[in-house]
Amino acid sequence: MTWNIRGLNRPLKQSEVRTIVTENKLELCAILESHVSIGNLAKVCKFVFRNWNWTSNGGVCSRGTRIILGWNADNLDVMVLSQSDQIMHTQILFKASKRVLFCSVVYAENKYIDRRALWANLCKHKLFCHDKPWVVMGDFNSTLNIEDSLCGVSKQSIGMREFQDCIQQTELMDINAHGMQYTWNQKPKSGVGLLKKIDRIMGNVTFLDLFPSAYALFHPFRVSDHTPCILKILGSNGSRPKPFKFPNFIATKPEFKDIVKLEWTKSVEGIAMLSVAKKLRNLKPSLRKLFFDQGNLHVKIDNLRKELDEIQAQMDRNPWSVHLRQKEAQCLKDFQAAAYDEECFLKQKSKVDWLCAGDSNTKYFHNIVKTRNARARIYSVMDTMGVRHEGEDVADAMVVHYSSFLGIEHPVETTNMENLFTNVLSDEDAVHMIRPITREEVKNVEVHMIRPITR
Repeated sequence: MTWNIRGLNRPLKQSEVRTIVTENKLELCAILESHVSIGNLAKVCKFVFRNWNWTSNGGVCSRGTRIILGWNADNLDVMVLSQSDQIMHTQILFKASKRVLFCSVVYAENKYIDRRALWANLCKHKLFCHDKPWVVMGDFNSTLNIEDSLCGVSKQSIGMREFQDCIQQTELMDINAHGMQYTWNQKPKSGVGLLKKIDRIMGNVTFLDLFPSAYALFHPFRVSDHTPCILKILGSNGSRPKPFKFPNFIATKPEFKDIVKLEWTKSVEGIAMLSVAKKLRNLKPSLRKLFFDQGNLHVKIDNLRKELDEIQAQMDRNPWSVHLRQKEAQCLKDFQAAAYDEECFLKQKSKVDWLCAGDSNTKYFHNIVKTRNARARIYSVMDTMGVRHEGEDVADAMVVHYSSFLGIEHPVETTNMENLFTNVLSDEDAVHMIRPITREEVKNVEVHMIRPITR
């Protein structure tokens, strides 16, 4: 969790931090803009974090302590890799699973000119974390998109543009979030304040791949003008049966038409729509098997690529071999077919309409698929009683919610249709509107439309 809660010296705010940590069963907590002096840091952290380990970037700050980091040493092993007055780069080891996560805690400066050092720092750290799970969270003191502000300018500022450039270079993206939409609430003495989203939790593709159940929760403000930003990493949801999804590329296989023809010639009693529904349902096992027989498309392409390289290397040593040339032609044909199948499959999963089958496949489209899968999941819901359900409890909560009013008999009041519409035509006017048009009526209209031309 990261929380910009200005003035951690106050006992009320210290107690609220402990309450948030306890309510959400957190293992790591970062406090931003604490305004705690170096001399008073140990006393405050001992009350807030109790038996946790803690550290801060107070030694590199010109005024107060900007970032305080505390963690449960029984479950986590945290090592600070580098730090500045705007960011702390850490490596987190989950002792139970032995998984490693790189986490950067941000508290950006107010002026966009001063934030340029932060953007440069993040881009530099990306070179170290490019193939490792990396999450960046905290107060960026800048909106990323125009819609992140409830009211304000209608065009991008210099600070927003530089923030966006940094996000593109670091290849970070917002983690699927629940809770508050705006994370900062300006509280003026009079009038209406501003609402902005300047606190974020972002991760790279490797993080989304290794922690697919992770999501962000933006808690209500409580005693601060910023929301607590909570990153929750849930365990596996177990092996649930996956719904059947038709992969388009299997329609090009020669067995496809035979499978459909065999099922469609079977007789099914009942109305036509029932017959179609049953035949489609009966097609699922055969089509699922056809898709399974294609194997792992990515591994298949890698193997064919290696085989093609080996054959062509043999041809270079024995260029007169007819057998090798025939073998190379067949292998090349299989490789091109497998590459086409993979790109059609990725195009369907990523829903990138402008990717045409035959274009070169790149890492970008694999990332699109992983990002969409992460955003499509629902990790947390709140029921009508205000109770939040997470992980595997989400499905049960939804079933209970919809079972309470779907499929239950309830008396329905009849509606008085006579007075439903106030402005209606009489029966005579309605019949007059649909009567046939005579040739005489058309001629009369033409005569009335002609006007003498005066000079």
